[in-house]
Amino acid sequence: MKRIALRLLLVVLIIVEIYLCSAFLPTAWQTAIVHGLAHILPKTYDYSVVTHPALDYEIDDMLRKNPGLRAALYTLITLLLVGNTFLLTRVWRSLRLTPRADGP
Repeated sequence: MKRIALRLLLVVLIIVEIYLCSAFLPTAWQTAIVHGLAHILPKTYDYSVVTHPALDYEIDDMLRKNPGLRAALYTLITLLLVGNTFLLTRVWRSLRLTPRADGP
């Protein structure tokens, strides 16, 4: 049971790692990824775009105008990435060191 939980945690941490790494991609690439995933994932009726249609542009504009805010955001993302990588390596080592059950 412990190995199953560790494997599930490992998969979740890998997905979070990919998501955090994608924050450092150029905006055009991020947009292309989101549009590509929109065709794969099931349709949702997200009304946040209707309530504020230019939110993405305002956030990009704010990050362009305030380099300190951009540096703080990238610092936070980097710290989250380092923490997630640390957890990922701990879970990976734990999985490798956990003895396997021989019987059913």
